Amino acid sequence: MKKILLGLFILGTLGMAQQNYEVFVKSGVKISQSEVDRDSKEIENIVNKMINDYETRDKKIMLKKSRIIFLRNVKKQNQNDEVYKNFNTEDKEFYDKYFEIAVNEMINSLDKISKYVPKSISFIDKNIAKVEIIEILPDFNNLSGGDEDVEKAAKKAGVTDEETNNLEHISDLSNQKREKILKYLGEEIRKELSETTEESNILEFKKVNGKWETKDKLYDLSEFK
Repeated sequence: MKKILLGLFILGTLGMAQQNYEVFVKSGVKISQSEVDRDSKEIENIVNKMINDYETRDKKIMLKKSRIIFLRNVKKQNQNDEVYKNFNTEDKEFYDKYFEIAVNEMINSLDKISKYVPKSISFIDKNIAKVEIIEILPDFNNLSGGDEDVEKAAKKAGVTDEETNNLEHISDLSNQKREKILKYLGEEIRKELSETTEESNILEFKKVNGKWETKDKLYDLSEFK
């Protein structure tokens, strides 16, 4: 079989029709186009199964466990917070609801936005390839913070400046205004989490006994147990 030298680390766009993988070959690696087509397809099938497992099974497990972990951490933090300790019962109920809304919005945004998008396969050796996969996530750095969100929500709920200036406890407001504040808090957090960020993941594949395999993972499910 005739070998061709595919230089400058670039092959072009072989096998892109289905998953939009770009395929590259490092300069100096001797490999035929038919081998690249075959090997890249085998690697694609493995990666696609990993992504499918995440979307159809593991994502739900991770989100469910994450919600439990988030709420548990918030509860622990509040138990050690002197300001929270001094709240009256109604104030604690309000902020407990607020934290639960915040956690639920975070989980919902992860459910809607988080995904893995395959980008490229790079053959750095005839039997070694690196796959780049982009992880898309909500941008949690975009969250403005509790006090600022509460202030925005309070204004939308019709809380006047006079009420705010004279407010000692959130429970001094009417039930209707407190419920409106919680509603608008959810909307504000949802809006902030609509922005996304991207992270690059690299998986290394090796051909062993004629088959491509990897020991790398897109994520570690054991962290959520």
